[in-house]
This record gives sequence, C-alpha cells and structure tokens, in this order.
Amino acid sequence: MPGNLGIESRAFGFLFISIAIAVLTGTIINEFLSTHGVPIYYQLLSWILVFALILGITFTKMNNLFQSIRNRMKNSIKWPFHAKIINGLSWAGPFLAIPIFYPFSQYLILLGIGTGNISTFLLIKYYSNYKNKEQFIVGIIAIIMIPVLFLVDVLLSSVLVHQHILALSRIFVAISYGVGGIYALNER
Repeated sequence: MPGNLGIESRAFGFLFISIAIAVLTGTIINEFLSTHGVPIYYQLLSWILVFALILGITFTKMNNLFQSIRNRMKNSIKWPFHAKIINGLSWAGPFLAIPIFYPFSQYLILLGIGTGNISTFLLIKYYSNYKNKEQFIVGIIAIIMIPVLFLVDVLLSSVLVHQHILALSRIFVAISYGVGGIYALNER
C-alpha cells in the first residue's frame, strides 16, 4: 500500500504541475489577447485549448495518472452526503459568487482554490485516512495569497487595472499548484 500511495502522490504531483503550467500559459495568452483587443469568447476558447493541450499531454504521458484520480474519486463517492455538499460548496461557492461580486473576482478565485483544496484534504484525511499533503499545500498557499494580492491591489491601484490584478491572482493559483506539485514529487 505505501508504494501505491507514493505512485499516487507522484501522479498528482505531475497533475498539479500540469495545472500550474496550464494556468500560467493561459494567463499569458489571455493577457496578450486582451491587450490586442481580441474578443472575450476567443480568450475563453484559448483557455479551453491550453488546458486541453497541456492536460491531454499529461494524461497521455502519465499512464497511472488516470488510475490515481479514479482511486481518489472512488473514495470520495463513499463520503456521506453532507461531506459531499461541504466539499462541493467549498470548491464551487466562491466561483459561483463571481458574477455577483465581480469586482472581487480575483480574491474569489484564490478563495475557491484554497477552500476547495483544503476541504478535499480534510475530508480525504477524515474519511480515507490518507494525507494528501500536496492538496493542503495548494489550498493554504492560495489562501495566503489573498492578503498578498489585496496589498498589491491597494498599493498599486493607481498603476494596475482590474485585468492585471486578475492575471496576478491566476499567477498565484499557478504558483500554488506548482509548489504543491513539486512537494508531491519530492515526497517519500
């Protein structure tokens, strides 16, 4: 079993690094497109294509990644209904609030990534007795980045527009997943 957990940890390490690369690449492309006045639907399409390409490559190169994700999902299916609701709201709640609180979307993105990953970590630890620390690391870094982003937003509000602060929040998401992925790859 410990060898299996090591394989699963490495698989999630590669997945998290792939997510970091996809978010960072998507952010750079999105910034380029928006600076050149490209319509929003093309920007959305670029995000979808970047994620499809990078995650597609990751899944084809990592044979055990799909199996590892399936194992974690099988365990989460056994959770009680209230745990599933808590986890779902932790992930989706902040993102669903973006249309209502759009001026705070940069913070809500980090909050959703943070609370979602921390919730999943705690529930997996409680119900499956497995500590997927990489997920906790992603969540805690995302939460820690909220005050950092707020400070940058306040101090540089005269220089940066909302679009740049939004891009910075996505870069912080990429950093969170990158650090979590590196941790998972180095975990023994």
